[in-house]
Amino acid sequence: MKTKVKRMLALCLALLTILSVQSFAAAALAADVADGETESASEVPDRSAFDALPGDTVVAKLYICSQQLGFGHSWIYIESMFDGDMPVGCCNLKAFQGVSMGTFAVTRADGPGLYYNVEAYCANKWGLSSQAWLGTEITKDQLVAVSNKIMFSNRWDFFRNCTFFAAGIWNTVSDKRISAFIFPMFIKMQILNRGGSRDVEMKPVEASDCFKQKGNGTSAVIEQVSERSLTSKLF
Repeated sequence: MKTKVKRMLALCLALLTILSVQSFAAAALAADVADGETESASEVPDRSAFDALPGDTVVAKLYICSQQLGFGHSWIYIESMFDGDMPVGCCNLKAFQGVSMGTFAVTRADGPGLYYNVEAYCANKWGLSSQAWLGTEITKDQLVAVSNKIMFSNRWDFFRNCTFFAAGIWNTVSDKRISAFIFPMFIKMQILNRGGSRDVEMKPVEASDCFKQKGNGTSAVIEQVSERSLTSKLF
């Protein structure tokens, strides 16, 4: 009888030990996951390497782009040539990635204003029609000037539409000036007359990379667009 009791007690102690170890491991794993989520949520761009660059260092290529589908659309595309984070308008551009920017009116479900990566997303999903682009390399100082101008460009109306945004940003840094007209077809003609190409190719982006700017200036922010803003071709 005593032997049976001893065996039962030993079995209970063994079970308690196993359960305690498993509970501790689960708690530790949960803590690690929580720490990871906190670190990810609080992650901020590291632009220290960019800030340390001399102003005349080439860091990116800037393109003015246009396509003629429907009424057409003109926009800007910036592709990083730098191995680090850098600011472009209200967004953070990762190393060797690209970002498109353009203003839209009623063709986007989130309303008129300045959008980020909608062109890149739609172009890779739907394709482009009768397109053209013209590019130029830009330095750190030029990118900063472009970035500041972008932050103050969150507007759209018939007389200040996508063509004015695209030409305005392009003319900030390029000697091959583009004159803004209401119709994007005139932007495309100038692009081709100045040695541009029809081979427009933007890096693929996810729907989660597409944003709309809220506000203007240094207090402006970006918010992810709704799915409805990504369900149609550009025009």
